[in-house]
Amino acid sequence: MSEWDFLWGLEGQELMDAMSSGGTYDDWAYIERMERQQYGFDDDDYYDDDYYDELSAKKNTMVFIDAENVSSTHAASIENEIWDIGNVAEVRYYAMQKDPVTANWKSTIKEYGYKPILMAGEREKNKIDNKIIRDAKKVLNENKSIDIFVIVSRDGDYTELVRFLRSNRKRVVILAPKNTSKKLKNASSESRTIKNRRRK
Repeated sequence: MSEWDFLWGLEGQELMDAMSSGGTYDDWAYIERMERQQYGFDDDDYYDDDYYDELSAKKNTMVFIDAENVSSTHAASIENEIWDIGNVAEVRYYAMQKDPVTANWKSTIKEYGYKPILMAGEREKNKIDNKIIRDAKKVLNENKSIDIFVIVSRDGDYTELVRFLRSNRKRVVILAPKNTSKKLKNASSESRTIKNRRRK
């Protein structure tokens, strides 16, 4: 038997690679596997499926936080919940500029990397609500990869938006503290109660 018998049946680039390396792809895969076992690693250690799944998973979730409606003390719970729901593309935080009610959110959005959407001018009824509604519909029309919409609010004014998104076959999750509007909860695909707690 010749030392070059392992080249039998190979052709093209695979033949050139085998000649230059002294072995086929299968040979080297076998050697690599034996070396991993020798040093106490198995295939699960070497190939982190969760890591590769995370890289390959599409970013399918958009999050809209009504900062007037939900306190920053719930931020850690919100952060934990949204990543449990889907692979988050973006988290948007909505508030009025120079609003003392939402001032405590400033450090939180920096910590978590949320995108601030700050409204100018005088405070008006439903000003934040209407902006979130417009933006959610824009995302629906322009980003077809988004399958899940998360609305962080307990305000029943979002009920029609939730119904509209669901009529377009989107999953809509409501995150809010207790006392969430019953009609909003009933309209959603899922409603989760968030609590005031520290980040893990």
